[in-house]
Amino acid sequence: MHPRTAGPYTLLRALGPGRVGALHLGRTDKGARVMITIIRAEFTRDPSFLACLREDLDLAYRVRSPRVTAVLDGDLQAELPWLATEYVEAPTMREVLAESGPLPPEDQQLLGVGLAEALEAIHAAGTAHRDLTPDTVVLAPDGPRVTDLGIARALVATPLTRGGTLLGTPGYGAPEQIADGVGEPASDVFALGTVLVHAATARSPFGSGDPVAVFDRVLHSWPVIDGVPPEFAPIVEACLNRDPAERPEPRQIRDALAGIDLRPTGYPEAIQAQPTAVTRRIGQPSRGCRAFRLTASALQMAVLVTLLLAVLHGPAWVEGVAQSIQAALARF
Repeated sequence: MHPRTAGPYTLLRALGPGRVGALHLGRTDKGARVMITIIRAEFTRDPSFLACLREDLDLAYRVRSPRVTAVLDGDLQAELPWLATEYVEAPTMREVLAESGPLPPEDQQLLGVGLAEALEAIHAAGTAHRDLTPDTVVLAPDGPRVTDLGIARALVATPLTRGGTLLGTPGYGAPEQIADGVGEPASDVFALGTVLVHAATARSPFGSGDPVAVFDRVLHSWPVIDGVPPEFAPIVEACLNRDPAERPEPRQIRDALAGIDLRPTGYPEAIQAQPTAVTRRIGQPSRGCRAFRLTASALQMAVLVTLLLAVLHGPAWVEGVAQSIQAALARF
């Protein structure tokens, strides 16, 4: 039997499984919609999970950004422990790309700026997301939102998931998360780079398949970023640096992406670089066209002269001239 309430919230309907429990659409006493997570019993019986979750939620409550789904409330001591977060009715980035393919460059730019803003707010609150992926980004009408804040580290702390080691989502977690089980702000920047590649190509820069093989590529192979617009490639490469200390800050990523002026599509790059050549091709006639126009003008002048002479010399003279003009046009 499904619960009908969670704390002060009324549960309207089930939304499906989440990472740590069942998701429900809830409502406040004033009618506002919220997302309610009823935490699974096996997690609530694990003291290490609850301790980490409580600590990270205390930090997550401080994050207030239009680019992050807010953590609103929760009770980890209730008979059925629950969390309340902002409800955003929008598909995940993975769902959008699976249906429509890679995002156009303009949308990639907006996505990158929005996610960098989200990481700025998260890091300013003294925490990190630790699992930024196409599944934890939703594409709302007013811009991207980052979801599942405050959950990842708690999942690491429990032996119920991956033996207590944070590996991250294969193909999106940073090398230090794989090697050392550490997920810090710089790890979020690495994840942002992978998400930007996914937005441009609909794939991870480290491929897919067996998780162990994917993790090995993250640790030892260069990311494949073919398909990323050239304007974004240096930023993405900086995010994917194996050394956390060499990765840019979210503010730097935001400013760099926002400062890019995307060229209009449809003209080859060589033509855009030589506007004078474009002017010659479009605004000025070629040599052959100019010769034709000069010839046509001369013929028009000849016709006018012929008409004038016809008035002076009569029909017989005109007939002879007309035959000469016809023969000239045939040669032309």
